[in-house]
Amino acid sequence: MRTEAPGRRPAGFTLVELMIVVGVISVLISLLLPAVQSAREVARRSQCTNNLMQLGVALENYASSHRVYPPGVVDFEGPVTNDPEGYRFGWAARILPFIEQRNVYHNLNFQLGAFADGNASAVAIRINTFICPSNPNSQAMNYAGCHHDVEKPIDSDDHGVFFLNSRVAREDLVDGPAFTILLGETTMSSVFGTWAMGTSATLRNAGWGVNGESPYDIAFAQNRSRSGVGDAFDPVMLQAMIEAGEFDSDLVGGFASRHPGGANFLMGDGTVRYIKSRVDRVVLRALAHRSDGALVDGDAY
Repeated sequence: MRTEAPGRRPAGFTLVELMIVVGVISVLISLLLPAVQSAREVARRSQCTNNLMQLGVALENYASSHRVYPPGVVDFEGPVTNDPEGYRFGWAARILPFIEQRNVYHNLNFQLGAFADGNASAVAIRINTFICPSNPNSQAMNYAGCHHDVEKPIDSDDHGVFFLNSRVAREDLVDGPAFTILLGETTMSSVFGTWAMGTSATLRNAGWGVNGESPYDIAFAQNRSRSGVGDAFDPVMLQAMIEAGEFDSDLVGGFASRHPGGANFLMGDGTVRYIKSRVDRVVLRALAHRSDGALVDGDAY
């Protein structure tokens, strides 16, 4: 029978040694995890920037073909509210052929309204160019046209580039394209519709700052807690909330993102700028107004 030499330790680790190794590995993981998450967010933000640049190219191609940017929303009268009714096709539906979505475009019946049953299948299609990868739960739209510099209902006399029946040309960006916001990020927009609709789903203003509280956050939370459907657009639920007085259908809301500390914005010169949440409200409103004549320092945003 084989016996071990006196005083010799058995092969293997003791329980204490295993606990020390596990502890060291846990510490290393805790140190590496933030770096990995940060790297992933950088990649997602880069993809978001690329989405906005593609939308910028599409808007310029549309403007080259039609001499003006697409209307923010088309309807017979204003102001445009969040009630799920009316014609209300928005700017995003018009640029589909310029983002390689001709099939979806041809399946839209522009003789009907954006909320019509005949368009339900097409407007429910998820289009990745409209989705920020940092907002994975979104199914509809994460980019909105700037309709005004302060909070107000969407109407035909707004100061932004995309509003009710708008026909804004590049030369109408009097303050300079580099100092005019075309599009900005949004979150939770699918409470109000999909990418096809020219409501708060695809139009926002600079009245709430960047990542500031706005009424659509409240509406989303109420919709989610009641329906359990998360980020899906439910016109019946939206109308019920409006009729119950839980949400003012005239409110539009501001820009926001899932990126830490700010949001991406497409400017009129085709560049994408990351505007921080702490940006001066006066500066943000000046960028949202296409022709207010305000002087904005390039370092102010």
